[in-house]
Amino acid sequence: MKRRIFESLIYRYQQNKANKAEQSLIDRWYDALDQEELPAASVDEVQLWNSIQQRIGGTAPKKSALRKIYYWSGAVAASLLLCFGILFWKKQHDLNFSRIEADLKPGYRIFETGASQRKRVLLADGSTVVMNAYSKIKLDTVSYDRRDRVVELLAGEAFFEVKKDSTKAFIVHIQDIQTKVLGTSFTVKNYAELDDISVSVFTGKVQVTANNHPLGVLTRGEEVRYSKNHHHSNQETFDLTTRNSWIEGRVYLKQSSFAELALAVKNIYDLEIKTDDQQIAQQRYSMPISKQLSWRATLESIKAIHHNKSRKEGRIVHIY
Repeated sequence: MKRRIFESLIYRYQQNKANKAEQSLIDRWYDALDQEELPAASVDEVQLWNSIQQRIGGTAPKKSALRKIYYWSGAVAASLLLCFGILFWKKQHDLNFSRIEADLKPGYRIFETGASQRKRVLLADGSTVVMNAYSKIKLDTVSYDRRDRVVELLAGEAFFEVKKDSTKAFIVHIQDIQTKVLGTSFTVKNYAELDDISVSVFTGKVQVTANNHPLGVLTRGEEVRYSKNHHHSNQETFDLTTRNSWIEGRVYLKQSSFAELALAVKNIYDLEIKTDDQQIAQQRYSMPISKQLSWRATLESIKAIHHNKSRKEGRIVHIY
């Protein structure tokens, strides 16, 4: 049946009686032969196909010649089916191989937050990450939890609650700093506006290194601050009750620098405060910054501490 259909199609095509769909089908066969590299055909098959190409579009054949064309067309149809079958298998095989290769390559995913935004991310092993405003983490979705569990903090601040697994270390990369644990909870902070990278531990133990040099093993209530500019570190204690208050939209400043104040304002109110006065830039601030308070009220509190003034230009508030 298929052979008769093919023969009829060839005849209709050479008689210029094929409809547009039939003409398109024959044309696509020719195009495929020009574009695709098919398996080599035998000499007889090439001759048969050349004969049909010469006869299609020519004058109407004689009855005996037409019988030969029918015979040849059947042979060509079988050859074409075989060739296209081999070609289809080859393409599928290549496609499957490409997919396997793609699966073996690292697949990275970026999680990030904007102004006044906090986000909780559940990792594949059951660990969780809570991200502060203007933060970004990078995760290799292919290798994660197959060997070590590696996360990269590209910017900002994040609190990690790590599911315990003695066979797979949990590692956070922050520029030169590497934090390694098996199961614990801790916060890492690395904003471009600040010189310090900090690691603060809430439960368990955390090993911190910088460029493969140990900075210390931290336990509950301890943190390390590493200077990005001077490449030295300090280990100290912190207030467990207020350190992660940013998760609820509040920041408690305690003898904090103007840069830390400006960062808190940016994260919570999406406004920038700046100063050209070096004396003001050296001032320290102890106060809460909270989303529950209006920006006007917060600004008045900021100015009242050191009796400063302000002027607003768009999103920028200048303190003088």
